Amino acid sequence: MTTPPQGKISRLPHHLREQIHLRLRDGQKGGQIVAWLNSSPEVRQVLATAFAGHSITQPNLSEWKKRHHPAWLLQQDALAQAGRFLAESREIAQAGQGALTDHLATFVAARYALAIRELHGDADGSEQWNRLRALCHDVAGLRRNDQRAEWLRINRERLQMQESRRTHQNPMSPITPIPPIQA
Repeated sequence: MTTPPQGKISRLPHHLREQIHLRLRDGQKGGQIVAWLNSSPEVRQVLATAFAGHSITQPNLSEWKKRHHPAWLLQQDALAQAGRFLAESREIAQAGQGALTDHLATFVAARYALAIRELHGDADGSEQWNRLRALCHDVAGLRRNDQRAEWLRINRERLQMQESRRTHQNPMSPITPIPPIQA
């Protein structure tokens, strides 16, 4: 169980803490942020309730910046990278036909061809070879999962067709079992 926030800024509502992070990221001076916070009726209400009306000070903001802002920056970077990856994945899926792992398999095959050429002139080709083998293993796992998902989709469609036939022909007839998927 986590302990409740203790500091003045930690007790502020989420949207205000986000505004503080944005202002810090954008390079706004600490004095300006402190003045903005202390002028807010919402902040004054929190301070009156939890801190006997004592205002937020520059050391409060400095401590917040030191303890919480670096993690927020990392989170923002991770979110931005994830967004870029998703956008690029959508573009790749729209541009190509078939599953994304089909394209990954082609990429890995091309990298294998290049690696084989480079192995002749590379004294320490084992490092590159090991990385390519690991990547190939990962792509093979992704392709197996795609195949399993496709089998599941096919079996669901078959089950729906059987159910549809059963209800149209004889509502009391049993459903023919579908054989299990072979991995």
